[in-house]
Amino acid sequence: MIREYFQQIEFSLASYTWAGSVQVLRHDILETGEEQILICRIRVSMADGGVLEIRERVIISKRDGERESTTYSFHWQNNKGALIMRWDNAPHFRDIDGFPHHIHIGENNTVISGRPINSLEILAIIDMELTDAAKEI
Repeated sequence: MIREYFQQIEFSLASYTWAGSVQVLRHDILETGEEQILICRIRVSMADGGVLEIRERVIISKRDGERESTTYSFHWQNNKGALIMRWDNAPHFRDIDGFPHHIHIGENNTVISGRPINSLEILAIIDMELTDAAKEI
């Protein structure tokens, strides 16, 4: 179950033209009697010179197959190293709706409410953003 999730991430990255080189920096799978746990860190050097850093800890219940990203940070920056967006669930910004889920936006590091999210959703969001941006050119 958890291996399939990681394979979906790898397959998705391989299918996107904006994903230049992909480095899997960490890929650990742990098992308990109740669950499977994936801890991964991936660095994507994007075709436009930007970078996407994926850090995620995912648990899949052996009982019902439910998947949950318990810890995550998805950091997207442009080719100059400036933040575009970062989605994470670090337990700060306690006063924000959706705590601990939040999104950092742009160089000013504006923080808005987020929601639980995973690597596959982030990849789809970034693909949509880049596809829409290409259509505007």
